[in-house]
Amino acid sequence: MSNNIREIYTKAIVAKGKKLSKNTYNLALAQVPNEILGCWISNHHYEAAIKNRVPKIIGTFDVHVWYSCHDEMDSMVEKHQVTYIDDMQVSKKENREFEASDQVKARCLSKPKCLSAYHTNANVTLEIEKEMQIEISGETCIKVEVKNEEEVWDEFDDIEINPDFIKNS
Repeated sequence: MSNNIREIYTKAIVAKGKKLSKNTYNLALAQVPNEILGCWISNHHYEAAIKNRVPKIIGTFDVHVWYSCHDEMDSMVEKHQVTYIDDMQVSKKENREFEASDQVKARCLSKPKCLSAYHTNANVTLEIEKEMQIEISGETCIKVEVKNEEEVWDEFDDIEINPDFIKNS
């Protein structure tokens, strides 16, 4: 490279990472179930943030547990809201600390899903899996070499324009 180098400051992705997590949640049901009939998850909401220089994804989702109770003639569905905070490991493109001006974006790669559900008395234990991704954009500097070659723009001065190029037919 020559000595004619310029530094350009721009926004770019400075770190990114993803995490597949399996978490166990214990929920108390209103009645003692005979059997867990199903579990599904809805209303997944999340946002990304940097807290104490650690990237995190903070989110919630609703868990719907369907179970039979009493003499297995009755079934019920209960909804519980689950809150989570995932610390994210990221690969940095630069060796720098995260700043307040950095932008953090989260993306859900695999929605939360229930892998298993079992009960002990009126408590149900759920194993839930999800995959999340995070990207951090910040100000960074790129260096470019500037060449001092002159551009030849005179070639456009010699072009003749035909005013009758488009004619009505």
